[in-house]
Parts: sequence; C-alpha cells; structure tokens
Amino acid sequence: MNKKITEIYNAMIQRTKFTDEISRDLEKKIKGMLKEEEGQMEMLEYEQYRNKLFEAASIAEEAGFIKGFRYAVLLMAECFEQDDEAVKP
Repeated sequence: MNKKITEIYNAMIQRTKFTDEISRDLEKKIKGMLKEEEGQMEMLEYEQYRNKLFEAASIAEEAGFIKGFRYAVLLMAECFEQDDEAVKP
C-alpha cells in the first residue's frame, strides 16, 4: 500500500513543485538554519551538510504525507460507517 501512496505523493510533488506554499516555507526555514553554519564550514562540507538537511526534510515530508493519507482514509471510513449506522432502520 505504501508504494501506491508514494506514487500519489510523487505525482502530486511533480504537479505542485514550484507552487506548494508548505514546501517553500520549509525551504526558507532550512536556509535560515544554514545561515548559522555558512561561514563556519568549508564550502564542500557546507554543501554536504545542506544536501543532507534537504534530503532529510524530503524524507520527512514524504513520510508525513503517507501518515496523513492513511489518517484521512481511516477518518473517511469512520465517517461512512457512522453514516451507514444513522440510516439503518
């Protein structure tokens, strides 16, 4: 099931890559964190650190999407179950 949700996530990311406000906000926050390190590291070390931060953020964003998707499906199922009980004779 995760594979299908991941496919949905990847398709969504491709369509909203440059317009997603949440992702832009996350990028700004990471760049803000990086400003503290920028002058204290060698350029190569800084770039590796930056790349790891963005990679970790990307992994966390996908995991959050999968968890949220599952929660939404469970919530919808619960709502439909309650609706079915309400209309039973």
